[in-house]
Amino acid sequence: MTETGTRLDPILDSVRSRLEMRRNERSLNSLKAQTLEGLNKNGSERFVSCLKGGPLSIIAECKRISPSVGTLSSEVDLLERANQYAQGGASALSILTEENHFGGSLMDLNRVEPCGLPCLRKDFILDEYMVWEAADAGADAVLLMAVCLDDSLLSELRALAAELNLAVLLEAHNAIELERALAVKPDCVGVNARDLTTFEIDFKTVEDLLPQVDSQFVRVAESGVDSWEGLERAASAGADAVLCGTALMRDSSKLGEWTHRIKEEGLGV
Repeated sequence: MTETGTRLDPILDSVRSRLEMRRNERSLNSLKAQTLEGLNKNGSERFVSCLKGGPLSIIAECKRISPSVGTLSSEVDLLERANQYAQGGASALSILTEENHFGGSLMDLNRVEPCGLPCLRKDFILDEYMVWEAADAGADAVLLMAVCLDDSLLSELRALAAELNLAVLLEAHNAIELERALAVKPDCVGVNARDLTTFEIDFKTVEDLLPQVDSQFVRVAESGVDSWEGLERAASAGADAVLCGTALMRDSSKLGEWTHRIKEEGLGV
């Protein structure tokens, strides 16, 4: 897909440009050879198992900038924050690696590794090179977005991720995207409450669509969870996990409060 008709299109243009720069610096064959030398053998299992089968899990996100709200952090090294998230009870990390609009880097995946949590490479993955990059950088999972990829590419990238022991979180924003996502049988299915034409949040999208996802998948509620009420709504919709970014970047102390209460009340069990 070349155009989505949403506010993602300028971001996707930047992603393509930077991708071409990295291709010119390192060939795909060279990237493959290096990746296979140190391939993580259990990334997918590690990521999925930490989110499934217990009370509601939280995937805590590291991002310096949000296009919808602006700058969130000036941190250069995200390890301290990743450690805070680990101590606060996060089950996994989401690491924004897009540079121009989110202030991220592939190097952030390497930097947060000592915290010990499984990591999702969250980016706008557009072809196989970016999946190989994720594996090379030590990710346990990758985000694929149905809005950015046609059916053929979705299937191809999902299969490649499986070969590289990467879990796939496949994100949908509407019923059509959800149907396409389920067809490729990803490990995790995310429903995002953000309207990509306005960047506004409508959590009813999660409440309408997530219950349609079979329990064989890890079901993830994305965007807009910034309170205990939001966690309760996600759990009521059948979520196994929530992906939370902006609220925790603004106040990481919320995480410990939430995870303690989740365990106390058995939310999501």
